[in-house]
Amino acid sequence: MYTLRLTRALLAQFESVDQEGAPDSVRPTTRLGDWYVKPFDNGRRQLLLCTSERSLLSVVMPVDDLADLPERLVTALVGVLRRLGVPQDAIVAEVDAMTSGDIGAASDGSTLGSMRGLAERARAFLEASRGDIDVAALYTHLGEYRSRGASQTAAARATALLTARRVKPARRDDRP
Repeated sequence: MYTLRLTRALLAQFESVDQEGAPDSVRPTTRLGDWYVKPFDNGRRQLLLCTSERSLLSVVMPVDDLADLPERLVTALVGVLRRLGVPQDAIVAEVDAMTSGDIGAASDGSTLGSMRGLAERARAFLEASRGDIDVAALYTHLGEYRSRGASQTAAARATALLTARRVKPARRDDRP
């Protein structure tokens, strides 16, 4: 379970979303947390920047059918995680946790602030590519993003989150 956290402009485009009842206190069960989505322009084309709240790992996709956004995000994420060398079982676990989700308003100012830097990074990369876009290179470039004070890049943080062992809660022994 996770929430796609959309900017106000994007949220208004989802007619089926109750903006007043949007989930704010639902904790994600995915390792990468909620995903924030923000539009940005690249010349004449509008794109979406999708960023993991916990790692800042990001993917970019065209603004097409927003109703398919959750599925397109998962597809793009699988490709990025494979390129990062994340073990298949960790990828499967994350994708399985993303099979159910909700749509809500973007609420974390820190993530949104990092997304401004990520959007500028993506825009500069795309402008330098002059139409000959290497998506793998773009994702590698975005994965090298490091927010202020962070000791790890977005890619390293995502890999660490996905491959960390889950600690099982200790069983309570009810015997006296």
